[in-house]
Amino acid sequence: MNTEKFKNKLQQIKEANDKIFASLLKENESYNNIIFVYTPPKVGSTSLVSSIRISASHKFSIVHIHDEIMLNFFTGINSVSINEIIQYNSYIGKNVYVIDVYRTPIERKFSEFFEKISVYHFNNSEENIKKYNIKRIIDRFNKVFPYLALGDHFIDKFDIPIPNTFDFSNNFLNIKNNNINYIKLRLKDSNNWGSILSKVLGTEIVMINDYETNNKIIGSLYKKFKDEYILPSNYLEIIKNDKYLHFYYSAEERNNYIKLWSNKLSGSVLPYSNAEYIFYVNLNLENQFYNDVQMEHYIDNGCLCKGCSLKRKEIFEMAKKGIIIKEKINHTQIINEIIDNTNKKINNINKTIIINKNKNKFKNTLNINSSNKIKQNLMTSLIGRI
Repeated sequence: MNTEKFKNKLQQIKEANDKIFASLLKENESYNNIIFVYTPPKVGSTSLVSSIRISASHKFSIVHIHDEIMLNFFTGINSVSINEIIQYNSYIGKNVYVIDVYRTPIERKFSEFFEKISVYHFNNSEENIKKYNIKRIIDRFNKVFPYLALGDHFIDKFDIPIPNTFDFSNNFLNIKNNNINYIKLRLKDSNNWGSILSKVLGTEIVMINDYETNNKIIGSLYKKFKDEYILPSNYLEIIKNDKYLHFYYSAEERNNYIKLWSNKLSGSVLPYSNAEYIFYVNLNLENQFYNDVQMEHYIDNGCLCKGCSLKRKEIFEMAKKGIIIKEKINHTQIINEIIDNTNKKINNINKTIIINKNKNKFKNTLNINSSNKIKQNLMTSLIGRI
């Protein structure tokens, strides 16, 4: 790459990076420490992001991203990769962590399918879809099964040296490459994520459950699907040969997983061919009516204003006590609450002032009346003496 092209590329990366961190002031200390939660969809990353934000927004800036399509949506730039953004931040002296999560293949396919069931697979509202016969849902899922939830960011996208085996003693990987810490977690170990990340990040992380499909409108349908689904026998062979399952699960864990699904088998099914699936994708995109961009996706969206920071601290202390968190940190709502509370305090102060004024007025009236009575008594006494 010649000098001019390099300068142009660097400028594009800087522009994209500035747009990502546009909401943060340059002098903000948290901007010096950045965590990129760079994962595929539906691996538990939303809960991870909210937990780190609740626990450590005062120390880290957290960016949650899945792919370059998402990067383009938020920055309007399509000539920059996420890896280039990550490497750029290390280049300009930031302390950078990148976190990815592994989830078992069938469960990840379940979750990814249901995430897009309304806006993509059936192009209908969740209210209508939850009335569908479960067989219709299962048939569609089986048609697209081989094409769902493919790949692994840590192995396929990060462009880092991969160890021969996963660390089954500590149940995570932490690879330092070009002064960047690349961390790989497994969803099956999510109960231990708090202790793992507290150790790696050097600050206390408390885990909070966030954005579970079971809690959505189609939650009951999703539960029914998981309860009734049996795996086509030809798909079991796909799972047995899954290279990511072989890497992230020990032989014992793998055998237990295969055994679990071997007990839930049906006959073979015929999925869409490659050509049929491409047609399916294009048709769905052309007919797409419902928006699949989720802006209010987290318990904590990362606002660093004083009001949101105080609310974050309150939720953090609740989570430490094991209290289930059901409320969100909503900047607009918090500001409105602060304004309402301030107005109430002002009204109470005004009421107190008015009450005190009335008391003083009454007291002054008593004093005047008393003075007049004394004067009157003096005059009467004086007249009587004349």
